[in-house]
Amino acid sequence: MKKLMEYSRCVFLFLLLTITLVACSGGGGGTATGSGTVSGVVKDVATGTPLAGVTVSDGTSSTQTDASGQYALTRPAGSYTLTASATGYENSSRICSVVSGATTTLNLSLTAAHAAYVDYGTIPPAQQIPAASMNYIALAWNDLGMHCSQDDYSSFLILPPFNTLHVQVFKRGEGLVTSGITVSYAFPNKTNSALHTNFWNYSSQYQYRAKYGWNVTPNVGITGTPLAGTMTLDTNGLSYVATGIPLTPYDDNGTWDPYGAATITVTDTTSGATLVTTSVVAPISTELNCSNCHGTSNTFQNILQSHDKNSGTTLVADKANGILHLCSECHADNALGLPGKQGVKNLSLAMHGFHKDKVNVSANPLMPDCYNCHPGPRTNCLRGMMFHAGQECKDCHGDMNGMATSLTAGRQPWLQEPQCGSCHGAKHQENPNTLYRNSVLNNSPDSKMNGQIYCEGCHNSTHAEFTSTNPADNYIPQQLQGDNYWIWNCYVCHTDYMPMSMHN
Repeated sequence: MKKLMEYSRCVFLFLLLTITLVACSGGGGGTATGSGTVSGVVKDVATGTPLAGVTVSDGTSSTQTDASGQYALTRPAGSYTLTASATGYENSSRICSVVSGATTTLNLSLTAAHAAYVDYGTIPPAQQIPAASMNYIALAWNDLGMHCSQDDYSSFLILPPFNTLHVQVFKRGEGLVTSGITVSYAFPNKTNSALHTNFWNYSSQYQYRAKYGWNVTPNVGITGTPLAGTMTLDTNGLSYVATGIPLTPYDDNGTWDPYGAATITVTDTTSGATLVTTSVVAPISTELNCSNCHGTSNTFQNILQSHDKNSGTTLVADKANGILHLCSECHADNALGLPGKQGVKNLSLAMHGFHKDKVNVSANPLMPDCYNCHPGPRTNCLRGMMFHAGQECKDCHGDMNGMATSLTAGRQPWLQEPQCGSCHGAKHQENPNTLYRNSVLNNSPDSKMNGQIYCEGCHNSTHAEFTSTNPADNYIPQQLQGDNYWIWNCYVCHTDYMPMSMHN
């Protein structure tokens, strides 16, 4: 089962041990003759304050920001990697094109440097990070940063309740643990999803015939995964995973919470002793906002009527006769692994292509198109470090026209995404032909770490990169390091002196 609802243009790009930056605007570059200018503002990512005296360099030429944080660098046309550096901050690098006779805007954000390489054998325990007192640590994450489902399944199905969690367990000073332990998950505030969705009324024999093709009992997901249970090793043998957890954004008491947290418990399989516990967000939202255009009364009926009118289908009549449809019956959906029908546009192209000139009424002025369908002014799923650095959805995903164009050209939604390295360089790129969510560290100065740690384990998932604006997302770095940043401190996993950076 492929992962659900990865917003279809890109993985929100990360700098690994450097800070995420605002997207480079402008175009062209490459072989043009003459010179152009790159200019922008450098800010502190935490406060948004412009930073004076920052050196911006391409390795050959450099300049410094003025009192208002502005810089300008004139270079021959071509592609460059600009690095911003300042005392007390982590360096930040970004690829940018210089266009002959034009000015390209590249705004950068810096984060305060950390004293990462401290010999904890020489300092008092009170000054050590929290992980220094642990024998085992657990890194846990949701694969996508936001999953989506529906409040009502009585008319059609776009996406079922579905969520996926990963956990990696390390014994400090020894390394990754993949045997002799049991990893379990549970949601203290979400123990009965059937209280707040009618999904199982139409996807099981609980009350009616299984109209959507699945036959699963209440509180069991379409992959057979329950709301609470034990996790299994993934196909790489590196992390424990639970795929397809049937969550809703509602707590048992009816509170709407799209950022419900799972308690992860790691026990010794033989003795049953608890080795470590942690908490991780499993985000899911039903904020689809179809009512912005299709009306607040009988919204889904209006959608069926519009589909029949524009596509010559009989969805309204089918529903009246007790026949319900998945969108992916006709429109291929890689998220669900369903091929659709020959000659019919895939679901992502059908949605983005048809609506590209129709949605511009979101309550959030920063995301007037994306937040019409994706969660949303209430959910605010774009909440990670990219948000802190001032990026909008379209900076990574492209706008609606760009989405439709790439999909028409053959891009496979959910499976083919822009890569981190295309903006942040080879040092921070994903593994070859692999999405960010599936990539592992492979350029560590310590070769024993290569191929062991998932990128998302240290940096969290797309849309929720550490530091997230949602405090619940930041539980694990707080638990291990006492801060909200990515897992930057060597002593989270190591017990000896580690005078090295994470990435070569």
